[in-house]
Amino acid sequence: MDVRIGTTPDGQATGFDTRGACPLLLVSDVGRGKTTTARYLTRWWLANITRHAHVYAHAPSEWADLPDLPEHPDQLEEVIGRGCRPGTCLVVVDDIDSFDDDRVSLLPVGTRPTILTSRGGNSIADRMLIGTDVRCPGPVRPAHADPVEAAVLNGQGRSDWPIGTIAVIPDQRGPMDFPCHRWEAPAGRWMAVRR
Repeated sequence: MDVRIGTTPDGQATGFDTRGACPLLLVSDVGRGKTTTARYLTRWWLANITRHAHVYAHAPSEWADLPDLPEHPDQLEEVIGRGCRPGTCLVVVDDIDSFDDDRVSLLPVGTRPTILTSRGGNSIADRMLIGTDVRCPGPVRPAHADPVEAAVLNGQGRSDWPIGTIAVIPDQRGPMDFPCHRWEAPAGRWMAVRR
């Protein structure tokens, strides 16, 4: 199934196909929605209780809304998903830039659905993706005050992003669509507490 995450500046839908093993590499500057998009897709994946996710993140607290807290990248010591049934496992690495070559080789890129986030300009991501069919969206803001984002939206691309990266304006979603921590009430909703 293709899960929509946004649109290109020319109005084409962009998504993540969960049926295949083509990795999704989200590339953008800080604060553009890479982690939020990865969390949204992970939560969508986990809505089917027969599936699970292996999440590696430097800030596990940002992923506290998941049933199982993610692991720190330093805890990755064996090939991921080796014992998982096909179609049941999603691998997510938030900030692939921080992985060293030894750990990158343990990722099941091309064999299992994989979501990676990167700031771009990273030789590890570039080396890992050589010869791999990868979908690479670069989330940007629709109102581009930044001249670099204006250049991306005008089709000039970014020299620090992998070749083939397409600019994507993330879909606007409601408060219940964004991941939130268990202790946070979604905006606009009140909870009654009985004492």
